[in-house]
Amino acid sequence: METPNTRYSGKATLSELLFFDKGAMSFLDKEIPTPIQEEILKAATSCTWLGRWKLLTITDKSQRMKVVKAWQEDLRKIGRLKDVDWIERWKVAPLFIAFCQPKDFKPFQWVPGDYARIGEIHEIGSAVRSIELKALEYGIGLHGPIMGLLMPEVNRGVRAALGIPEDYELVHFGIMGYPGEQVAQKFPDLKEMCYSDTWGQVD
Repeated sequence: METPNTRYSGKATLSELLFFDKGAMSFLDKEIPTPIQEEILKAATSCTWLGRWKLLTITDKSQRMKVVKAWQEDLRKIGRLKDVDWIERWKVAPLFIAFCQPKDFKPFQWVPGDYARIGEIHEIGSAVRSIELKALEYGIGLHGPIMGLLMPEVNRGVRAALGIPEDYELVHFGIMGYPGEQVAQKFPDLKEMCYSDTWGQVD
């Protein structure tokens, strides 16, 4: 089967993109052309029903280095020394993305703010997936979500390096670029994930 890595831009089918079976674990030291990057990031704006999130992109090489070093320093503080070495590879990735949203939400119509906040997290997830699918059309991978970086004790340095305000929380941090090392991805059968009509019922 053809994949986005073997087809021209824009020619991959939706099914190929949704079930692309390679996950990027490292990236080439190769910049993403500005027009392509803009096209990829624009995909996120299709997910703005509540629209309270903000997307921060990091492309400047010195800023990317600063972010990784801050990240590594916080990992050292909690004893994650293997992870310090492992994320060294991110320094050459050409694009970092950070989705943030307010920590406190006002009610949305009749929905309390705490539930609106959860809804906005769902919206960010949709925006991330939209970016990922659009990027795959150009042979560009996304490594994320990097869940450890969402922990306060791990993201303090990164937040400071990026200037993220205290009243915003980091919901997703992703690393993007042309893949170097890749790993195979497997997808479960629908019956493993889906019940019918009542909880626990499998057709």
